[in-house]
Amino acid sequence: MNIFDHYRQRYEAAKDEEFTLQEFLTICRQDRSAYANAAERLLMAIGEPVMVDTALEPRLSRLFSNRVVARYPAFEEFYGMEDA
Repeated sequence: MNIFDHYRQRYEAAKDEEFTLQEFLTICRQDRSAYANAAERLLMAIGEPVMVDTALEPRLSRLFSNRVVARYPAFEEFYGMEDA
């Protein structure tokens, strides 16, 4: 593959698509992320939280005062992010 084929392939992959209104509404019906704003797309990328009841674990109950804390699997390596 020469450089021109590579450039053409990258251009075709990044080219914007045009849809009719009916096609766009059909896509929106099937895929919620088609009309999501940036914040909603970010939340979809992070994923759903796992709710942890800290009253059930003695070590966590001292840290979080027996609260239910949301933990995100994407951030399991970041300690102390539960309250953020």
